Amino acid sequence: MTLDQWRIKKRLSYRKLAKLLGTRHATIARRWCMPPDSEERAIPSAKYMDLIVQLTNGAVTPNDFYLQRN
Repeated sequence: MTLDQWRIKKRLSYRKLAKLLGTRHATIARRWCMPPDSEERAIPSAKYMDLIVQLTNGAVTPNDFYLQRN
């Protein structure tokens, strides 16, 4: 599951997701949720990757940022 799929399922705004993960701006969370082919897309650092796995109870893993699943 992608972070964006999880965010939508939980009905979270980018701002709320950013707050839950402790980032400074909603733009950071939005960039983590962008599709792989987007030029603005960003991969979270190890610190935030760990927080994402914890927050999502393992529904989103580091592989989900690198592997395209159908």
